[in-house]
Amino acid sequence: MVAAVAALTVALVPGQAAAAPATTPLSTADGFVAPLHLANHRLDAADQARLDAITAHLPADWQSRLARFQAKVGVPQSDAERAVAGVIDPTQYECQDTAFSNYANSLIDQVDIGTLFILIILGVLDYPTYDAIIFGKPKDTEDYGLPTGYKSPINQAVKGSQKFWDVNLFDVQTLAMQNDMLTDHARVARIIGVLFGVDEAEADETATLVQDVLNESPQLDGGRNPIFTLNAFAFTAEGETDPVFAGLPDKMVWGEGLGNALDALSLGTDAAKGVIGHEMGHHVQYEQGFFDSPLTGPEATRRTELMADSFGTYFIAHKRGLGMKGAALHKAEQAFFEVGDCQFDSNGHHGTPNQRLKASIWGADQAAKAQPPFPILPSITLFDKFEKKLPNLVKPDAKNAPAA
Repeated sequence: MVAAVAALTVALVPGQAAAAPATTPLSTADGFVAPLHLANHRLDAADQARLDAITAHLPADWQSRLARFQAKVGVPQSDAERAVAGVIDPTQYECQDTAFSNYANSLIDQVDIGTLFILIILGVLDYPTYDAIIFGKPKDTEDYGLPTGYKSPINQAVKGSQKFWDVNLFDVQTLAMQNDMLTDHARVARIIGVLFGVDEAEADETATLVQDVLNESPQLDGGRNPIFTLNAFAFTAEGETDPVFAGLPDKMVWGEGLGNALDALSLGTDAAKGVIGHEMGHHVQYEQGFFDSPLTGPEATRRTELMADSFGTYFIAHKRGLGMKGAALHKAEQAFFEVGDCQFDSNGHHGTPNQRLKASIWGADQAAKAQPPFPILPSITLFDKFEKKLPNLVKPDAKNAPAA
């Protein structure tokens, strides 16, 4: 998701969780949509005062605490705070806004830049993600239940993936992050307590101030704006020893805001099945160690995301998967195009719209090659095929780009 606000020197991608960097953290959240990409912006005196009033309730090292937590989950710091290695040359690639990025942009186009920046600095855009990762339980349907219109197709895709792949995915829990999470004072305070290590009283006061910021902009609707849950992601804490994460189950989390977007673009539940295929593809990667690669920075993330696009579409198109075809399959493939991004200098770069579409189509083509009785390729075989195809998927496609 790329919501460019060029005049304000901010490119907002308020997706929830970043793809894993080249070295996968023990606990990792890999999102369908590219994460936050932020250009430099300086707060004016009034906004700085608002931020100072909030951080006065936090420890002196609150920024380091937040950064450590984000690193544990796999969410990188914003690119305004650190240099990024392995930058991809943007002049070699065709890249453009999509209907999805325009939709995302429309969700925040009336929000004051100072308000956005305060929320970004404090990590608020990711609070629904953290809440779902740490506290979300599928049986708690009031806070984490799947949206009514998407519950059946999401569960169908998850259960189908669990039966389809040659790795054990039956321990993956399915739940949602809902649009009203940030309106729940107790849950906001609970996350602040985890992030910054403050006591209950300080967490409560800080949550009040954060919610005041959310209430200042009518467009944010007190935190109900779909921008805060405009993603879906896979999570694992396998091998983690940090007490915050140790023992947490593998999860597939659907963002209610992403469903709002798919509805707005008339892609709906067909596209949702492709999204779930992608996220369950990440769980295959976790199980098989497919994140390992000599690539670094944006190139490393692009590789894992395009692989998940390919694996996800292979599953939904295969006759022994969901068997999608025709217009339904096209909607799923279109969704991958829509969420492509142009963040070539970001570790969260998921691939351009063209690259994500090509990866998805390639996955469908592999499924179409299966002849009766339609055998399913072992995941390692599909992995090997993808690795050979990757250079072709990411080769320069700009009109004046040099030949690969």
